[in-house]
This record gives sequence, structure tokens and C-alpha cells, in this order.
Amino acid sequence: FFRWPPHVNIVYPFLEPILEKDSIISEEDQRKSFQREVARHLALAAEQVEPFDVTIDSFGIFGGKSRGVMWAYPRSKCTVGTTDEEPLITMQKELEKQFPMCTDQRKNGKFSPHMTISHYEDSDGALDAKTEIEESWTSVSFNVPEIYLLRREGDGGQFKILATIPLGCNPNVEFNEVTLPFVDMPPTEEDWVREERMAMKKRRNGNRRRRNRRGSNRGQETEKDAQ
Repeated sequence: FFRWPPHVNIVYPFLEPILEKDSIISEEDQRKSFQREVARHLALAAEQVEPFDVTIDSFGIFGGKSRGVMWAYPRSKCTVGTTDEEPLITMQKELEKQFPMCTDQRKNGKFSPHMTISHYEDSDGALDAKTEIEESWTSVSFNVPEIYLLRREGDGGQFKILATIPLGCNPNVEFNEVTLPFVDMPPTEEDWVREERMAMKKRRNGNRRRRNRRGSNRGQETEKDAQ
């Protein structure tokens, strides 16, 4: 898709620089300073994890009546040494040490690596898609020698590579003069993709409002009981 490359989201939420409008330092220099500081913390985490292999050979779903998501499981394995813990799990822990404000990926108690494949109107749609893809899927493996610092401009922008951080000892952060798109990423968002994305966003916002109303109603009922 146009906005996202295939990815495993390790830390979330996104970080944004707080720019001081009245500072003698330009906003551009403030932004660059913020980016260098983020990359420094990424490198501290990256040096704790050696390059590793990932195999995608299984799929899963989550959701319910109003939302369905199909995902692939990126099974990770060390190529150097032995450890019982998957490298992606270790990396998430190390990154969370560096960014303690980014804990959303562990909000259910533990980090579960996954690559989102697609969204559906409900879990039945996701289950049907999972069944279909499993019938023809062939296991895929690849090596992970580095992680990326991504940047997106605006909600509709494309995530591009701002910096590359190798895994392992003494990682040397390599910044790009301009953000680079991933290979084979489309240069523009097709109309049907944007229409589907906006429809999904509308459904998710509607689901969120309904959950908030239910939570508010429960709170009012509890208050009445207390009275």
C-alpha cells in the first residue's frame, strides 16, 4: 500500500517533536536535533540485538462483529548464539527501555509480534481470507540486519526511511539527506485504496464512539448505585 511498507510495529505511539515557536533555534534545526536524539536511543537498543532471521509461515486474526484483522506471525530466530527468547521480543524490550512512553504494543500484558495483512468489516471476513491464503501460502524467510527510523509528513503521507540503524555492536546511524521510499512502494495512493482506507477509518471512529458511550453509561449507572 502507499502509506505503509510491510512492517512489524515494535514501539508505539509515534513520537513527534515539540517545537518552540519563539526559540532562536529554527524549527528545522529543532526537528533535526529531535531526530538525532531519537536515533541515538534507537542505536542503544539496536546494539543489544544481533542480526536475526524471520520466517513467515502462519497467520492469525482478531476482531469481532464490527472489525476484523488478518495478520502474519513473523517468527524470529537468532543466527548467532542461542537464546530461548525470540529476537523481536528482545528488541521490543530494549526499545521500550529507551522509549518508556511507548508502551501501547504491550498494553495486553506482553508484546505479540505481528504483520498486519489486511482489515475487514468483521472477524468472519478476516477468517475467510486467512483460510484462503493458508491454502496456497509458501513459507518465506529473510534476514534482518538493521532497523529503520521512519518519518511521515501529514496523516495521508507515506512513511519513508529517515535513518538506518544496523543491529549489533557499535551501530553506526546513517541518516539520509532526504527521506527514501522503500523499494516497490507506489508513488501515489490509488483512489480505491484511499476510499477503502477512509471507509475503514470511519468504521473505527464509529466503533470508538460506541465504546465511549457504553463506558459513559456504565459510569453513570455506577454513580447512581453509589447514591
